[in-house]
Amino acid sequence: MEGFGGFITVIAIFVLYFLPSIVVVTKVHPEKTLIFALNFLLGWTVICWCIALYMSLSRRGIEEVEARQAVAAGALKGQYEAEIEELRRKNIALQRHRNTRPALDTSQREVELSRREAEVENLKSEYEERLRSLSEERRQAASQPQPEVTAAPQPEVQAIPAQESHPAQAEYEGEALYVVVPSQFERVVAETLSRRFTDQEVEAADDAGSRGIDLKLFESGGSQSQPSAIVQCKLQAHDQAVDYGDVSDLRGAMSLAGARQAYLVTTGDFSDDARRMIDSGHLEDQVFLVDGMTFNQWRTQAGLAPVHYLSLAG
Repeated sequence: MEGFGGFITVIAIFVLYFLPSIVVVTKVHPEKTLIFALNFLLGWTVICWCIALYMSLSRRGIEEVEARQAVAAGALKGQYEAEIEELRRKNIALQRHRNTRPALDTSQREVELSRREAEVENLKSEYEERLRSLSEERRQAASQPQPEVTAAPQPEVQAIPAQESHPAQAEYEGEALYVVVPSQFERVVAETLSRRFTDQEVEAADDAGSRGIDLKLFESGGSQSQPSAIVQCKLQAHDQAVDYGDVSDLRGAMSLAGARQAYLVTTGDFSDDARRMIDSGHLEDQVFLVDGMTFNQWRTQAGLAPVHYLSLAG
């Protein structure tokens, strides 16, 4: 009986001595190796044994590991969702193309190209005529004499400085700017954003190919490692609409880039589904959809020529 009691005592001392190692072996802990070493080599000093026990019971390291794992899991989830959505959208577009668009031979494509070139010339003439009419009306209104009115003397009041107002779209007297390639449109968008956001620096995105990011905005004087916003430029005809799939891809790209905001700028328009995605997801302060009309308003407010584009692609 005394031998059995001694055996139990030895087991208890052994368990008590290696208690820190026993506790930490059941957890995900970043300092597991250090705790094992303290417990095994210096546990007999009692002080190191207490330090090892405290470290094994501490949740600080565990919370840091869990936080890093959560961030990595969120990034992977956003990446996979964006890739799956992009594949689904491309598959739907391919099926529609196969089912509804007949194959065109060379002669038909030439006829289609000629017809669209004629449409470009007609639209260009109409746009230039409209600008000339607006300029003529403004000159005529400015040349008409104003009747002289003798105003009654008013008591002196302190002058209030007038608020600075942006010019309306029709007040720009220059000719419209015609862009025909995406790279030219990206430069036009960068110029416009530089004028509009004076506290931001606009740079071309070197890694644009994989995620469709064309431009990046950085806070002036801030860190250049993480953008404050990303920009995607869509050059298309005025009667074409950007679908919700492109907006979903932009959300995924914003998450992966670590940006707080994202802009999708197009010369066309956005579909109802794309706009509802922003409204239903409460993303009004994060993702901004800038259609062709709004973008031209931004340019004229900055004193720049409006942009016009019509695709010639078959």
